Amino acid sequence: MKDELRNKYKIIRDNIKDKDIKSNIIKNKVINTIEYQNSKVIALYKNLGSEVKTNELINYALNDNKIVVLPKVIGNTLVFYKTDNKSFTKSKYNIYEPIETDIVDNIDLFIVPGICFDKYKNRLGFGKGYYDRALKTNSKKIGICFEEQIYENRIKVDPFDIRMDKIITDKNIY
Repeated sequence: MKDELRNKYKIIRDNIKDKDIKSNIIKNKVINTIEYQNSKVIALYKNLGSEVKTNELINYALNDNKIVVLPKVIGNTLVFYKTDNKSFTKSKYNIYEPIETDIVDNIDLFIVPGICFDKYKNRLGFGKGYYDRALKTNSKKIGICFEEQIYENRIKVDPFDIRMDKIITDKNIY
């Protein structure tokens, strides 16, 4: 079931139009949340392929004097490194990872990607569990995606799946 959803929503996401405009709308919604405004350390990600574009959000947060951290896969774990959004290397998964060496673990807010989400704030990722393991924390969690990536039913969750506090799309906040 989850694999079928992943395949379906990857195709949907790949075919979304106006990603730049929609990504900018999402950025503006994120920066106006109380979670963003109350956070000093924000975990973001460099978008991959057709995901919500995050570069503008990363730069905005850095200019807003936030400490921005980006994930790097170390073994089975996501480790978050402080970034200046300038120095990257490509991982074996083709993900841009920071070159910096300052590990940060006192994260106030996670901005999380997903292949799809539901209105109940459940997330479907790539299935490796990296984010679910990293999100076992009291930090705030906001999933971002395009409205087309909202699954109309409830995603079947496993005990280790972590729910978001909010989902922000270009059309809605759940």
